[in-house]
Amino acid sequence: MCAALGGNAVSEKRQPNGYRVRLRVVEEYDVALLAESPDDAKVRAEADLRRGDQFEDIQDSWPEEIVSVEALAVEPYPELE
Repeated sequence: MCAALGGNAVSEKRQPNGYRVRLRVVEEYDVALLAESPDDAKVRAEADLRRGDQFEDIQDSWPEEIVSVEALAVEPYPELE
């Protein structure tokens, strides 16, 4: 934004503000595990991921790709200012 004051151009620069953004990130992974059937493999893989950091059934995994990223909410985060 520029404004002319007395013939002089004055540039007004906006200061960045802190914001917290909640993101939903959908990723695809390939995982390897032992199971009794394809349906059992699906159930075990999903349960392992939902449990968190310690996998019980998944023996190997590798990311394929990020499928989508969506910003769900934005709110001021003054601690960054």
